[in-house]
Amino acid sequence: MPDGTSKECVFIEKVLENNYTALMSAKYSGWYVGFTKKGRPRKGPKTRENQQDVHFMKRYPKGQVEIQKPFKYTTVTKRTKRIRPTNPS
Repeated sequence: MPDGTSKECVFIEKVLENNYTALMSAKYSGWYVGFTKKGRPRKGPKTRENQQDVHFMKRYPKGQVEIQKPFKYTTVTKRTKRIRPTNPS
């Protein structure tokens, strides 16, 4: 049972191009928190970043002002194609 200290309980907040927020699992890359239209949770492997089920908007309680934080830019390495070794015949 997760106790809140493992990577299973940690999510990475991603701000998408359409200004929505998506929460991605820290342990399983590519798995997002999502809910169906009926409010039921979606399974992690069945979710994608571009699905409406994983898009969330931040809403602050009445009277609380949003504090603007500067974006932090990170570098992303380009994925390389796997080259299979050839068998000499």
